[in-house]
Amino acid sequence: MSKLTKKALAVALGELLQDKPLDRITIKDITDRCGLTRNAFYYHFSDVYELLGWMFVSSADEILENFGKEEEWQEGFEKGILFLQENKAAVNHICKSVSREHLDSYLDKVVGFYALRLLRMHTARHDADERAEHLVADFYKNAFIGVIMRWIENDMDMPADRLAKICDIMFRGTVDAAVSSAKKVVETI
Repeated sequence: MSKLTKKALAVALGELLQDKPLDRITIKDITDRCGLTRNAFYYHFSDVYELLGWMFVSSADEILENFGKEEEWQEGFEKGILFLQENKAAVNHICKSVSREHLDSYLDKVVGFYALRLLRMHTARHDADERAEHLVADFYKNAFIGVIMRWIENDMDMPADRLAKICDIMFRGTVDAAVSSAKKVVETI
């Protein structure tokens, strides 16, 4: 029952975010929308921002669980982008609010997971140690997040599958050089 209550609150918040900025959404708005009491809300969350954080973490966990296989990295990455696109109005409201860190955390978790997975497929043949892997994965994670944030700022002007394909091509075209360089950097530390 607890998970259903959280989900109902999250759906209500998601619907409200389609129409107005996060800073203007109250707990009363959320509970009225889903037919729950304020006590039910406070039993699970301390404020609207905690609910928002739970929404992003839950979505990220679902994406990572369903698309955690190495050979499906681009599809999973695309699903993460599609989630943002399907919630475009909400994402835009969140980007303009004080709680952007929840969006950043979602991107960091989903993109970081896929960057490391994808990288490990390539480092097996390079005999790179874990420090080099994480250095390169961090580099690509931040590059991919930068591309996604620019995409959001440009009103999500490109289909999600195309954005995922571009990231895949950029990664595959540069990863060998990045791993080789990271190995040299790690050796000097």
